Amino acid sequence: MRVFLFAVLLFFLTAPAMAEGRIYCPLPEDGIWVNENAKAKQISRIEIETKCVDDTVQARMRAFTKCIPRDCKWGWTKAELRDYGGLRSDLMGFLTAKVLFVRNFQGYLDVRLIEVPHDPNLPQSEESYTLTRAKR
Repeated sequence: MRVFLFAVLLFFLTAPAMAEGRIYCPLPEDGIWVNENAKAKQISRIEIETKCVDDTVQARMRAFTKCIPRDCKWGWTKAELRDYGGLRSDLMGFLTAKVLFVRNFQGYLDVRLIEVPHDPNLPQSEESYTLTRAKR
């Protein structure tokens, strides 16, 4: 009985340490997320793909902005896992760079977008969005 109790105690003391480096895929951010109320030039959709290979996350993301007659898409870009959760992706355009920070929060995708113009004389801007998972 003592050996059993010791084994159980040892398991619970070491289990968190063993799980620290473990990553589970797909990440909660994985999928297609939409902003039904997007106005012109705002984020209208984000697609995120994640997979785990040898306990490392491989992720990519692409964003769409509201345009007429159809949404403009920013090509697939590598996304990096952030230490405290969520993903970051840098999207490069002709006039600006967009830095996207995304995180699943209770079934919604919280998006923070920082737009950095290539012209250093222009100010950068920041916007936040809340996207919902696309209906299948």
